[in-house]
Amino acid sequence: MISKKALAGHGMILLFITVLMAIMVSACELPGRSDSGDAAERISGDADGVLPESEQPPSGDMAPEDEFAVQGPIDGAMIEEMPIRAIAVTVDNYKLARPQTGLDKADLVYEIPVEGGITRYLAIFFHGQADVIGPIRSARPYLIDLAREWDAVYIHVGQSPQAQVYFKNGKIAHINQMYHSSGFWRDKARKAPHNLYSDTKDLWDEIVKLGWDKKAEITGYKFRAADESFSGEIATELTIPYQYGDVGYRYDETAGMYLRSLNDSPYKDLASDARLAAANVLVQQVSVRSFDAEGRLVIDLIGEGDALLFSEGHVQKGSWKKTSVTSRTVFYDVSGAEMRMKTGQTWIQLVPGWVQVRYR
Repeated sequence: MISKKALAGHGMILLFITVLMAIMVSACELPGRSDSGDAAERISGDADGVLPESEQPPSGDMAPEDEFAVQGPIDGAMIEEMPIRAIAVTVDNYKLARPQTGLDKADLVYEIPVEGGITRYLAIFFHGQADVIGPIRSARPYLIDLAREWDAVYIHVGQSPQAQVYFKNGKIAHINQMYHSSGFWRDKARKAPHNLYSDTKDLWDEIVKLGWDKKAEITGYKFRAADESFSGEIATELTIPYQYGDVGYRYDETAGMYLRSLNDSPYKDLASDARLAAANVLVQQVSVRSFDAEGRLVIDLIGEGDALLFSEGHVQKGSWKKTSVTSRTVFYDVSGAEMRMKTGQTWIQLVPGWVQVRYR
């Protein structure tokens, strides 16, 4: 006969075994399986709202703010370190070249008149990287001058006779695909000459091979702080009537950007299908005149003239001034202070004096 005391002892043993088995089952639970309380803990973290160290995102997924130590001089973006040198690429804007690729990845884009009533783009890549850029086209003296303003290596295929003399008489860091084909390719889906492409990595590899990877000291734009307002007349839409068509920008308040269009149709990147957009649109009025039977142009970039800065749905009237080929073009407001840009990509639209820019 078992006594009550013995039964009590056996009960304690059974209780201990039950608790021990429950602990072992919990410890051996399969990964990914959890009750609602465990799931809540994974979402909320510890009492301070911080995820356990083992569940923090990998270091490459999200860089801490202090890793972005410097501000890019051209677009104002915070970057880890200052790049060595900019690359300036001449991009085709003939109708068979549209839509282009890679303009949305540039730090800065110029649109400049050329002969025939069309324009070309000069895309400046400093910290911006693009897997495809193009179509790439030929050089003009004023395109070279704009590249020199940023001490950039100039990329082109062929050149006008005047640009050929420019290259011969000056020590210009440039790559002409006609004589240096490495790093370029042709897209067979498009007809030549509107089908030459490259990318920032291949171009930089060629720049290094040619010994042009020297450190450039760039004096960039001034930028507004994130909480700094931009005053001026309201201007949520603008139209620039170039000979080849009406270039338009419409301010998207949600994005804080001016969306680009051509003849009222959205202007998109070929590769990404993304709408081209600008944080700032600068309209620079310049003297333009033709000088030969082909209608090639002389564009005066040294001197001064009128300018308009469109940003954050407003416009400021002002002026521009450039004192030498290699000096930066400085844009001033009506008070004489240097214009301050919004951080992000800027498009500079060079227009002849007779072009009437419309905005509202």
